[in-house]
Amino acid sequence: MLTLALDTATRTLAVALVQDQQVLAQAAEPAAQSHAERLPELLTQLLTESSLSRHQITQVAVGVGPGAYTGLRVGLMFATAFARAREISLVGICTHDAIAPDDYTGLVVTDARRKEVYLSKYENGARISAPIVTRPAEIALRDLMVIGDGVTVFPKFFPTGIPTEISAGVLGQRVNALLAAGETAADLLPNLTSASSDGAGAIPQNASALLPALPLYLRRPDVMEPK
Repeated sequence: MLTLALDTATRTLAVALVQDQQVLAQAAEPAAQSHAERLPELLTQLLTESSLSRHQITQVAVGVGPGAYTGLRVGLMFATAFARAREISLVGICTHDAIAPDDYTGLVVTDARRKEVYLSKYENGARISAPIVTRPAEIALRDLMVIGDGVTVFPKFFPTGIPTEISAGVLGQRVNALLAAGETAADLLPNLTSASSDGAGAIPQNASALLPALPLYLRRPDVMEPK
């Protein structure tokens, strides 16, 4: 199982080629306005490094967020187009699930811009709350460990946090392991309603760790419906 794994949901553009649990090649760089052009270039670079052909890729794994519209759109459109052109499987996974280490207990926070972060909570490696968008000052740390790029952006609020970037290699390993264990992608759409302006409930509690390749947007609406 040769997986093309990628994520564009955070401040880092990450791409990897993963054979079962072996990361054959990976690259990561700060996301910029040009990352739509950089994605295919990085893939070509990794294929050259590993002496592989894109025709040997058997599936695509993509981080579905939470993330901002522009970044997520780039990654998901690329992943979808590549999988359809090659007629291979495509599966998504919550980006925070790829950042959280095995058996991790604590918080994952990633930059949501507009002075906010995306937040997920984990216990013994399992995500126990769906991602939400919130302000760093509103997070009750209670001595919990905090990781993610939100630590870098908001050091004042996470003074003991560990800056952590997304690894496409880890993302691919997680997806391959779940598929090997017999998991299938949840048959659902992100559940965003006006009743949960922070995105709470976007992923149902009992949903599979594997998700459809659909963007997980949690941003509060900028324009409110007149009352």
